[in-house]
Amino acid sequence: MHNERATGRLELEARQDGWMQRLERARQQRDHLEMARLLLKAADGAMTEAVEHDDEESLEHAQWLLARTQRSVGATGGHADGIAAMAELLEAMARLLRMWIARERPAAARLAIEQVRDTAFDLARRVERCEDLGLRCAMLLRAADVLEQVGDAVDAQSLRSRAFHRLGSAMSTVDIALAA
Repeated sequence: MHNERATGRLELEARQDGWMQRLERARQQRDHLEMARLLLKAADGAMTEAVEHDDEESLEHAQWLLARTQRSVGATGGHADGIAAMAELLEAMARLLRMWIARERPAAARLAIEQVRDTAFDLARRVERCEDLGLRCAMLLRAADVLEQVGDAVDAQSLRSRAFHRLGSAMSTVDIALAA
């Protein structure tokens, strides 16, 4: 059950800035990237609302919005903008996790940490198919930073190692080409 006051505020803000219309238009056009961006914006607003009004229902709404965002991001494919949106989603999920922890909600925090970890590994898998070495390494390092923030130092180090291995391999290739 949602807090009617909080939900009403969020819906009023969404109507005022045309968010609902833009989301519906993106849905009709199957523009998953735009849907993800709009949903991330709404989730950020819900988390801000939760902080400003000490409103747990807004956090639950943010969690629902992030789950919807995850589906949209998953449909964006492997292009750079979709990968960047997934990294933003990962960081938003980590922010929500910290909020659940601060509110001493262990069940919600356990669910959130699993979502953070799953999303980090999904990002790492997706970025491995990317041709852009700089983007690949930057996103692996970004995912590693988030994992470290949520207390998963082992997997964070593993992702960092992958990023630096990719860079080292690329540098070796350049050195061989220059020597020839």
